[in-house]
Amino acid sequence: MIHSAEKCTGCRTCQLICSLSHDGESNPSLARVILHARGLRLQAEFTPDCDECARCARYCPYGAIKKGK
Repeated sequence: MIHSAEKCTGCRTCQLICSLSHDGESNPSLARVILHARGLRLQAEFTPDCDECARCARYCPYGAIKKGK
């Protein structure tokens, strides 16, 4: 998964859809994508549990995540 910090607004939709899809509840702490503050931008980290289903990319309203290596 590839994250574009320039496009990310920190809305956390990626985390909500990830946890809902995999764990049945919208809980960012369960998500396989973690957002870290890097100055004024956020950077995504994908945990080893990420299966690259790309739901985070599909539902990102800003196009900040895409599938790829």
